[in-house]
Amino acid sequence: MNLDEPKEFYDPHPGFAGAALCIPSKVQRVASELNGNKVSLREAVARIQAVTTGLVEIQEKLKALSLTLTLKSRSQTYFFRIIRFR
Repeated sequence: MNLDEPKEFYDPHPGFAGAALCIPSKVQRVASELNGNKVSLREAVARIQAVTTGLVEIQEKLKALSLTLTLKSRSQTYFFRIIRFR
């Protein structure tokens, strides 16, 4: 996968949906800013990674960016689909 090829981003995480832990608001804000825009995967990951300490990854099969957060206080790991791309 070419990380520098522009991709169109769409369908950002809504920020709620009844999860045990909501997606961080800063991550949701960046996803909303990416929505409808074309940027490289490298740039999109960098923008999101800049506002979180979680692990931002490209999920090639899902055609999405994801966030994995591990909370030491709860000894739990949470996975979020941040935004899709095409």
